[in-house]
Amino acid sequence: MSKIKLLETEPDDRIKILGADDLQLDRLPLLIYPDDNDVQKREYAALTLRMPLSNVVNIAHRREIARDFLSSDGLLEKLEDISGDAQEFRKNWQENRRELILRRHQDESASASQDTAGEEPAHSQNTGMKLEMAKLNIRCFLELSERLHKLIDYLASYTLYAEGLLEFKETCIKMYASYAFSDVPRGRRLLEADLSDFTAELLLGLNENLSVESIDLNMLYSGDGHGDKGSDNALPEQDGFDPPVTGTLSMDSLSSLLTASIDNLNDHTVESCEELIGLFQELCLELKFYRFCCDFCKALGEAGARYMFPQVTEAGSAITSILALRDPLEVLSGEGFGAPHDILLTPERSGIVVTGPGGVGKTALLRAVCTAQILAQCGLPIICRDASLSVKSGVFVCFTDVSDPDRDPLRRFESEAQAIAKIIDSLMPYALVALNELFETVNFADASDALYNIFSVMTQHNIAFFATTHMPRLAERFIEVDRITAMSMSGESKLEPMIIH
Repeated sequence: MSKIKLLETEPDDRIKILGADDLQLDRLPLLIYPDDNDVQKREYAALTLRMPLSNVVNIAHRREIARDFLSSDGLLEKLEDISGDAQEFRKNWQENRRELILRRHQDESASASQDTAGEEPAHSQNTGMKLEMAKLNIRCFLELSERLHKLIDYLASYTLYAEGLLEFKETCIKMYASYAFSDVPRGRRLLEADLSDFTAELLLGLNENLSVESIDLNMLYSGDGHGDKGSDNALPEQDGFDPPVTGTLSMDSLSSLLTASIDNLNDHTVESCEELIGLFQELCLELKFYRFCCDFCKALGEAGARYMFPQVTEAGSAITSILALRDPLEVLSGEGFGAPHDILLTPERSGIVVTGPGGVGKTALLRAVCTAQILAQCGLPIICRDASLSVKSGVFVCFTDVSDPDRDPLRRFESEAQAIAKIIDSLMPYALVALNELFETVNFADASDALYNIFSVMTQHNIAFFATTHMPRLAERFIEVDRITAMSMSGESKLEPMIIH
């Protein structure tokens, strides 16, 4: 039976993120889920944001399914409701099985301590327990099959466009069809049967692989009595032969065959139950992403933000184009409403150095660009008017701590050097790097040379980068450098290209 995967169509590696704390990624789940009762949702959201995808097909897969859920008005809630207690269902089922076994053992112990005259033979007691277990397993299977049927009804009542959901619906229908025309009717028939009456029909029903030819037909008759001699259909008496008399099969005569049949039924039923429970558990786990996505979109909508699911292209295109980008942390927290920015990175323009006075939003811009990249590769929306982003192999961030004016400049330079060394050691082609006010405690010449060498290495290996500085002279150093654009940000948070005076 085919596995159902909603999140990915093929295995995917997660990209590496260095500096997630600088980006304040963990604040985003807190803003989406401020309620103390949503701890598990916050934890899942934080984990998702730190594990962006690298496969364009899988990113699009998530994005299209999320769009279907957002427009379906209630489908996600119905699927969550039908799959949410799968783990608890399994736990209760297994507990009921354990209780049945324990109760049977207690009954056997009690029987052994009393007069055994007239008691059932041991093999009969064993068969009886197995039949009780079969009934329990069949009930579980039938309940799960009804749940699967309800799941299909939910999917059929909504118009779906995403390939992943269509495939999911088709697989569910195939699963139900494989049960509905064989196991489900058989299970219901056996559950309604009188399992104390071991007829040939019941015996064959217990083991669908058992053919009539494999049963000794003499087993279907009892040799203890005689037929109705007064009947027109009575067989004549023969020497040494008692006429067969139809009757109930005894456990004694069919013990081994009956036990094998019940074992086969139990094994098959348990396997089917485990597979169906596994389906609902897997669905429950995967729906957590879409719940996070829908809740994120709801929070953005309530904050009055305009958002969209960006187009994500292969890394080789090396193009990042975003119109009217906003920082989700600023929007959701209400702490700042800086001007939206247009961002363009291409193979010919892969680095941007931004200068401007303190407090105009340079750091927020860096954070917005990196966060947008991460959200896009998670299959989540970003706050903008339009966007197309190429996949990045990693997001590497170094935000200098400038909050302490009394900090030793040499210690700050040392920590910055260590951070940038760690980034350089982890860099891969088509990565995204964000550097905030790096090397500004050393003299201008040393800072300029160090940054020039770093930026040159990045541009030669198709690594996109953003860097900020509050020193205009440092930004001017890169005005005419190949593949790097120097820009300035004014007090109105307006971003403009720098020009040579």
